[in-house]
Amino acid sequence: MDTPEPSRQGAGRRRFLWIAAIVLAGILLAGLVLHFIRENIDSSAPGWALLSGTAILLYADGEANLWAWISGLLLAGVGVALGVVGFTARHEGRAALPYFLLGAVALEMSADEIAQLHEKLARFNLGSSFTFAWLTLGVPLAIAAGLVVLWIARRLDRRLRRRLIVAGTIYLLGAVGIEALSGYIVGGRQDDLARASLEYHVLLGVEESLEAAGALLALAATLAALSIERTTAGIVVRTRFEVSQIRRNTSHVD
Repeated sequence: MDTPEPSRQGAGRRRFLWIAAIVLAGILLAGLVLHFIRENIDSSAPGWALLSGTAILLYADGEANLWAWISGLLLAGVGVALGVVGFTARHEGRAALPYFLLGAVALEMSADEIAQLHEKLARFNLGSSFTFAWLTLGVPLAIAAGLVVLWIARRLDRRLRRRLIVAGTIYLLGAVGIEALSGYIVGGRQDDLARASLEYHVLLGVEESLEAAGALLALAATLAALSIERTTAGIVVRTRFEVSQIRRNTSHVD
């Protein structure tokens, strides 16, 4: 049996996540800087069309652009990884439904990130004028969804549950907390003029950084719950919980 050591698997996983984090940070920063310049120079300036097109492609507050696709893809990766853990756990005779449910939540968040579904809640504005209209209904829904997720997560492995809770808290701090503050800065206005300020761009950078960090931490936690081994029979995927149990049983026998 040719089995990769856990330390080697962990090193490869960390390398991949660090590369993803650096790429995300570069795209986020470039989009914010270019969009701020775009909004604060005259459109007749040389090269403005190229600057504008690139800024729109990368800007974190845009829709149907590169940043939205990458952010959605990251959350979809979390959902798929949770699904793999679920199928593996079921094969091992463990409870699988919580992983499938949390995976479905991550996939829904992925769709929301790409299609900006949460902003459609602005149609149900309850009279808020101090921040973005969608947050009036979005905050209670986020709290309710968070409680449901915590209830589902109670049956997860303790270490994985703890790490996912930390990741989810960081994500929601950006998606709801910082966005509410950004909405307050612009008085809930949606127009480009209101969002052209340096303060808004800085807060948007903090918001998206927290969301990306939360998603990356969730992906790291989920991938760490899997053990991939190469054997003479092929590739074997186990959960870390199963591997730990096998090692404990082996040590007891010895």
